[in-house]
Amino acid sequence: MKVSYKWLQEYIAKKLPTPEKTAELLTMYTFEVEGVEKVKGDAVLDVKVLPNRAHDCLSHFGIARELAAILKTEAKRVTVKVKEQKKLKVNNSLKVAIQESELCARYAARVMYGVKIGPSPKWLTQRLEALGQRSINNVVDATNYVMLALGQPLHAFDLDAVAGHAITVRKARVGEKITTLDGDTVALAASDLVIADTEAPLAIAGIKGGKKAEVTAHTINIALEAATFDSVAVRKTSRRLNLRTESSMRFENGLSSLLPPEALDAVASLIVELAGGETAGGVLDVHAKLPSLQTALFTAEGVNKLLGTDIAEKEMLLTLKRLGFTTQKTAKGFLVTAPKERLDIEHQADIAEEIARMHGMMHITSVLPESTLIPAEQNNAIITTDNIRAACAALGLSEVYNRSFIGTRHMGYFHNRYASVVSVANPLSDDQKYLRPSLLFALLDNVTENFKHEKVVRLFEVGNTFALKEKRGVREQTMVAGIITTKEKGKDDGRGLFYEAKGITDALFEKLGIDDAWYDDYLPSPEYSDERFWHRGRTAVIKVGDATIGTVGEAAPALLHLYDIHERVAMFELDRAKLAELAQEKRAYQPIIKFPAVERDIAVVVPAETKIDRVQYVLEVAGGELLLDSDLFDIYEGEHLEATQKSLAFHLIFQSPTRTLTDAEVNDVFKKIAGALKSEEWDVRS
Repeated sequence: MKVSYKWLQEYIAKKLPTPEKTAELLTMYTFEVEGVEKVKGDAVLDVKVLPNRAHDCLSHFGIARELAAILKTEAKRVTVKVKEQKKLKVNNSLKVAIQESELCARYAARVMYGVKIGPSPKWLTQRLEALGQRSINNVVDATNYVMLALGQPLHAFDLDAVAGHAITVRKARVGEKITTLDGDTVALAASDLVIADTEAPLAIAGIKGGKKAEVTAHTINIALEAATFDSVAVRKTSRRLNLRTESSMRFENGLSSLLPPEALDAVASLIVELAGGETAGGVLDVHAKLPSLQTALFTAEGVNKLLGTDIAEKEMLLTLKRLGFTTQKTAKGFLVTAPKERLDIEHQADIAEEIARMHGMMHITSVLPESTLIPAEQNNAIITTDNIRAACAALGLSEVYNRSFIGTRHMGYFHNRYASVVSVANPLSDDQKYLRPSLLFALLDNVTENFKHEKVVRLFEVGNTFALKEKRGVREQTMVAGIITTKEKGKDDGRGLFYEAKGITDALFEKLGIDDAWYDDYLPSPEYSDERFWHRGRTAVIKVGDATIGTVGEAAPALLHLYDIHERVAMFELDRAKLAELAQEKRAYQPIIKFPAVERDIAVVVPAETKIDRVQYVLEVAGGELLLDSDLFDIYEGEHLEATQKSLAFHLIFQSPTRTLTDAEVNDVFKKIAGALKSEEWDVRS
């Protein structure tokens, strides 16, 4: 907003500093001044008024009041008493009606007779032009001058051009047009608010007047308007028509409906001075219930606590008085009543802001808050999830984030396999009709997409799955799932993928400190009514004690066919909540054994259906304390073995924490291991 330095001086009793210093003060305490320009014996300040203060500071008086408070004085509010011609009654001259009370809170009007339209005096022309306003005539210039003074837009109509001497605030009718003061014909929409007579629109409410009742050199009688229009409605119409004016700019940011009477009196008094004429008695003032002045309760202690200051209560009260507030002492503190222009005062924090600004933000030092820092409780679920992510990434798996939805192509294929599937009430598409009961659906989709670009796919995801509860509601469960597959020939001998997936889960358990996990036979549970999801012969259930915590295995061929995947796929899915319960953050320290180890290999031929865990259990029990570790490094089926047999090769490490083992000791333990394996009727080859 452009502000006249001389005009500000008229409102303030105390002499202002230089324009440049005035600009500096406003910038430091209120609004940024973007520039100062010398104009014909005056200085114009370009003040950047922010939207939250547009209701009171898009006016010279508003800026002057801020400046007066900065200079520790008060701004002079000019009161005007209009000389009315009692014989002329406004009610006999004009009728006003509001059809859209939600869009027009107040419409006030005065009527003047016998005005003489002509050019404005030099002082008024120069002041308006310095502020970017074009001088029109003395009446129109008076309305613009008062708007710039008080912030309330006004408009003057040629009373004799108002059909029926009746004004109605209504919405535009279908097909209505208006020719604006600029000569542009505008097509109105049904949502646009207009000021109309009995025939046609006279003005676009809050934005622009029309040619129909324009004040011209032939005008003798005028009707003066001061109204309050809805900010949102004005903004929408202004943007739609690409028509922004000084008036619309003020209405868009909101104005108090208490302003019109004062502005009407000021403009009527100025018009009498500039153009003569007589003012009809009374004001046509149509409105609903008028709002009360904004109030807030504050205490000096509360304000100082908010600001981190020790400003005296007396200084606070003086500051508020200079800003136009009134204060009243109550049992709970001071009740502050804001000036009628201010719409932003509601809470003690608003009062604190006013006091802080006038005290000077540069005088408020930064103080760190003093409080007792209480560390947050450890969240095992988050820690476990982070450890899982780190471990999976270290094992060469890439993390993915998938949507929580699956479609009918998934559920239709599996029929009633998931009896507790959760349907979405308003799905966006057919592929998003259900909440996923498993993370593996989307991971298989990922495999299909990644195979277009890569030959090896190794992915994992941590996410939520959903199922209907038995009685009511939805059970949401966080799961960890992974998937590995390859197109590279020779990389998978038919078993490698399963054991690699099992190795990943073993590494996860080791990372989490879960050392008692074991693998049991996979048997389809009731919700898996068919075996088209997990490959029954190549799948294991993961347990700790008797509790199941997940599944690892290969995808069933029928499932892979659904996704058009022709390679074998290994996958796992674990319950994150159970992992968090079982995870052990603390580990018992074991010193590194300083005595050398002895290594031996042993192979055992067993029936093809024999589990590796069973063989390893027999081997380790027989090895006792001296057998430090046993690792399976080869599985062989084929030539020199019967079709019902397989050969398992183990790497054995013998070591003692107290001494160096002799060959005789190792041989004795090795013979014991071989004997235990033979007792199971297995063929041992060392």
